[in-house]
This record gives sequence, structure tokens and C-alpha cells, in this order.
Amino acid sequence: MYNVLVVDDEPMICKGIAAILSNSNLQISEVFIAHNGFEALDFLRLEQIDLVFTDIQMEKMNGIELIESIYLENPSLPIVILSAHGEFEYAQKAIRFGAKEYLVKPVMPDRLIGVARNLLVEKKTKSETLEHFTEQKKQADYATLNQNDILNELVTGTIDESEVDEVLKELGYRVNGAYFCIMTVKLYLDKGGVNDQEILTLKDRNLMKYASFNIIEETVREWDHLIFYNYNSTFSLILQLTEEEQRDASRANQLLMIAQILHNNLETYLKIRSVIGISSIQKGMTLWPSIYNEAVKSLSWGETNKGHYAFYIGDIGKYKNEETSENQIDEANNRFVYEAKKYIETNYCNKGLKLQDIADSVHLSPNYLSYLFKRVMGTNIWDYVTKLRMDEGKRLILTTDKRRYEISEDIGYESPEHFSKIFKKYFGINISELKNLSNAN
Repeated sequence: MYNVLVVDDEPMICKGIAAILSNSNLQISEVFIAHNGFEALDFLRLEQIDLVFTDIQMEKMNGIELIESIYLENPSLPIVILSAHGEFEYAQKAIRFGAKEYLVKPVMPDRLIGVARNLLVEKKTKSETLEHFTEQKKQADYATLNQNDILNELVTGTIDESEVDEVLKELGYRVNGAYFCIMTVKLYLDKGGVNDQEILTLKDRNLMKYASFNIIEETVREWDHLIFYNYNSTFSLILQLTEEEQRDASRANQLLMIAQILHNNLETYLKIRSVIGISSIQKGMTLWPSIYNEAVKSLSWGETNKGHYAFYIGDIGKYKNEETSENQIDEANNRFVYEAKKYIETNYCNKGLKLQDIADSVHLSPNYLSYLFKRVMGTNIWDYVTKLRMDEGKRLILTTDKRRYEISEDIGYESPEHFSKIFKKYFGINISELKNLSNAN
């Protein structure tokens, strides 16, 4: 049985979609309804959600922002965009950042059920997935030895501006923008494949590299990119960004989101563990060696942070230098978490509190702060926010005469109905039951 979340600020659309799904022959256990992105994130953190339908244009948090927030925490969750006519550009962007499909409103029931069925029911086996990559070998755009050599030279050596056009022509590559980021993807090929078994032969390792290349290629197909093999089971991915993408304030999150989806796809389809290092975004091919070194430096942090898998140079740069001792790193990590904890305790009642806000307060990416917070505190950030809100809500119920809508407003929830749902889920009893128990005592 599946749980589905529908997110739209128009109640009638939510009810209509929920009714269609509930009355379909799909194995739907429950359809949860959220009227904005913040309510949606609460459901996602407290319920096991298998599929999300979300509007693209909503106040306070639009569909793109919601997708980014979801994929920071759960990159494997399938998302379908609900868009009105004239919003195709937004829908395209949503698909580029991981949405599986988009539906134009008003949504036709057959189309809605078909999309849901495809994403929930028609799951290919892992063996079929691996077969797909081996059988389609001739069709793959695998980098030639010549291209690998050229690209490795470009990221490890130097290039003069006068050579750029000639090199690009050699690669059959076109530059549509001037900005670049490099990700290095380290594969751990000790185990993997359909049965998650030991990989003992050169032939099997090469097969896993080949399949991994195709997984990476498929994951970033919506981006202008180049992929090439370095050494020691490591690939490099060069992403080209437009001027608009480079100016986007959330560009670091978008890079981390791509890395998370890459990691998740490699693990899901090939059972291969990976670690990814991410560079900054820089202008011009002549800076490829610089950003390649950043990506390699970021990747090296995976050796000392075994519980994490995506490292961004903007986070690594917060530590003083490469010679920083492990004790100094631990002290810095504890300080980041302590400062984030203080910020949460001061601001948890804000309705619009986002993971990005908390991360900005300590100048780290949400991805890396989430990892550090769980590592140091033993709980994730949003569970901690929810605990503070629920404890304060319970205190206000038991010690004041405030009404439910006043309490929900005080502790940062959009509606009293939503507060009640979260309260019941968290404590196992509803608000009236708590009051009755209190009065009885």
C-alpha cells in the first residue's frame, strides 16, 4: 500500500486529486493534503510518503523550492509537478531538478492515474536495470580514450585561451555559457551489482564502471555536461551553467541536489557506494584545473566523514587549512552545530523557518549542516524543530487558556487543523484528550 501527498494552495484541486487517487484501483493507503510547502514538509518528515504531486506556483514556498527541500532530505522520492497553462518554463526547470513528470491543470483522471501507476507500480527489478545498461552498450555515449586523455589534460594541466576553440572542436562540444562546476565521483567497487556481492574480477569492475557511467549520464541528461574517467574508479562530471543559473542564489543547493540524486541512483540501481566532491562555480575553461582541484579536495573529506557522501568546497573551506587536526575539526563541527541549535531555539516559532535559514546562520550548506547536526546531536534538524514546537504547544495547552488557532500561530504552524494533525501524530493523542487527562488529574 502507498501513501501519496498532494500539495496545492487551492483546496478544491487537492480534494479532486485525492478523490481520483483514492477511488482508483491503485493500492493507495492514504492521500495526505497540504496547502503549502511548509505543511508538505511536515508530512514528509512524519509520514512514509511514496509519491508527491505539487503545484508549481504557491505563495511562501513555490514548487521548485519544495523540490529542492525534499531532495535535500530524500532524493529518491518521486515528484510530479502540477502546472497551469503558461507555466511550461517552470515545469521544465522542475524536471531538470528531478521531478519525474508534470501534469497540466485541470488534470484528466486517466492521465493522473496513469502517471501515478507508472511511478508506484511499474518498478523494474534491479537485474532488469543492470541488463539494460549492458545490452545497450553499443548505443552508449561512452567517452573515447582520446576524449578522456584530452579532458584529463585540461583539468590537470593548463590551457591557453587561444586553444579553447580548437579543443572544443576536437571534443565535439559546444559552449552555451561561460560558467563551470566539476564533480568528482568516487566509486567503491568492492561490492555491488544485482545481488550486492563481492566484485572480484577486472571484467566485473569494468562492467560496473560502464554501468555507472550510464547512470551518471542519465541522471544529468537535462544539463549541459561532459563526463570522463580519471583513475582509481573515479569519474569527473563537468557541468556548464548559464548566466542565469550562475546568478541563482540557491545554486549550491542545486549542485548538492544533483550529487544526492547521483549517489542515490548509483546505490539504487547498481548497489554501488559512492562519494562525491563538488567544486565552486567559476568562469572560463582556463579555470578548470582550479575547480578540479577543489572537487578533489572536497572528495578527500569522504575519507574522514564516512557517514556522508556529498562534499561541497564551500563547506570544506570553513575549516582553516588542510593540516587542521581531527580534534580541531571535531571542535569546529561542534561549534557549527551549537550555533545552529541556538538559532533554532530562537526561531523555531517562525512560520517560514526553512532548513536554508538555519544553514545560512552558520554559513554552511543545508546538506552538510544536516549531516553534522545528526552526527553530533543524534537527531535530524527538523525532528529537533518539531520537538521544540510540540513541547511548547503542549505547555501552552496545559498552562494557558489560549485557543487552538492561537497556539498554532504561536508555534509556527499555518493552520490549527495542521497543528492538530501533527500533535496527534507526535504524542499519540489529540488535543482534547490531553485536556481531559489534565482535568481528570
